[in-house]
Amino acid sequence: MKHILKLALAGLALVCSNMASAAMYQVDVDTRALEGQGGFVALGLNGLSDSPLVRALVSQFRGSSFGLVDNSNTFNVLGQLSSTLKLDNLQPNQFTQGVIFGKKLQFNVEFAESNSVIGSGTSFAFSLLDKNYGSLLSADPSGVAVMAEFTPGSATSFNSLLRADGKAVATITPVPEPETYALIGLGLLGLAMQRRKRSSYISKI
Repeated sequence: MKHILKLALAGLALVCSNMASAAMYQVDVDTRALEGQGGFVALGLNGLSDSPLVRALVSQFRGSSFGLVDNSNTFNVLGQLSSTLKLDNLQPNQFTQGVIFGKKLQFNVEFAESNSVIGSGTSFAFSLLDKNYGSLLSADPSGVAVMAEFTPGSATSFNSLLRADGKAVATITPVPEPETYALIGLGLLGLAMQRRKRSSYISKI
């Protein structure tokens, strides 16, 4: 019994250390006001040469029809938006793809970052653009809808930019990762074992 509890506590410590450097979010953007309109979505994860390592995994992109990838504005990125897209800040990068707007656009993005407290910051940006690469929905002239900022030694800042009317372009929701559920499970296991031990002790009195 004690051996199982030690394993549970060891697993708990491992989970906590993993959670400190990774986070997943769901991003929702309502594009119904753009029903049937064609344009582009663009993503990038970029820092300076002394920025600590940051990686981003974009998956489960849904809510729009895909057009062609704009190869002239896509570089140093692995994968596809229709499946999984992988980015890191080791070199300048961008991914740009044509889409047809008109639904609730959603995707998940998981960030993994270094725990370094020195160096320059890194930014992740997701933009909505029209056919002429002008801004859509966002008041930002570059069309940025959401932006995550990674500053060494500080908590990640992931926010939606605003529309011209002052409302947020997107909704950003943290997504519990499997490690979080494992943490809860280990906690429940520990409580159950403690209760069983206490019940056994009382029955012997």
